[in-house]
Amino acid sequence: MTRAEIVRGLKSYFSIGELVCPHIMGRFRGKEETAWDFLDKDLLEVILWIRRSINRPVTVNSQGLGFTQRGMRCNLCKIVKDKDVAYLSSHVLGSGIDFDVEGMTAEEVRRWIVANKASLPHAIRLERGVNWVHLDVRNETSERIVWFNQ
Repeated sequence: MTRAEIVRGLKSYFSIGELVCPHIMGRFRGKEETAWDFLDKDLLEVILWIRRSINRPVTVNSQGLGFTQRGMRCNLCKIVKDKDVAYLSSHVLGSGIDFDVEGMTAEEVRRWIVANKASLPHAIRLERGVNWVHLDVRNETSERIVWFNQ
C-alpha cells in the first residue's frame, strides 16, 4: 500500500490529533495533513491492520481520557523534557505508539497480535508488563515480534 492509501484508510478511524502530541498539532494548526508525514509508514500500516483486523475501537491519544503523549512525542512533551539524557524512543521517532482496544485488556490484545502475527504487515516490537499496549516498528530481526521489558 502507498502512504496515501494507508493514511486514507486510517482517517476512517483516527484523526491525526489522536496519533501525535498536542504540541505538534498546535505547531501545524491549519496544516494537519503535514503531521501525518512525521509518522513512520510501517507504523501507520500496522495501526491500520490492527484496527481493521481486530474490528474494535483503538485509543491512542484522547484528551478526554487524559492521554496526550501515547503517539508521537516532541521535545516539549513532559515525558521527553523530564529525561536528563538523549531520549530517542520510538515515540520521538514517529515509529511507536501506546494504545488500548475497547473491551480488551492489554494482555488480551498482545495475545491477539501474537495469534495473528503471520498477517502482520511489518515486524514489530511489543512491551511486556504494562497495562497498555506499546508497539513499535523498530524490530530489525527476522522475528515477526520481538519482546522487551521481559
